[in-house]
Amino acid sequence: MENSTYQCCFCDKKIQSDVTGLVVVTNWEKDKNSQQEQQLFCHMKCLKNAVSDKFPLYIADLIE
Repeated sequence: MENSTYQCCFCDKKIQSDVTGLVVVTNWEKDKNSQQEQQLFCHMKCLKNAVSDKFPLYIADLIE
């Protein structure tokens, strides 16, 4: 994936390094046939700013 470019789904800017991928799944509580998924990319800083302070985002601690 060397030639790939990624754009942050929060700030709309290009991600230069340390690409963070999010997988969003709809209808989580239903059977797999009813689910859809999409992968999005973002800066970890943007994700941290978007998530409530009350929500534990333990993956952020692993890369800092």
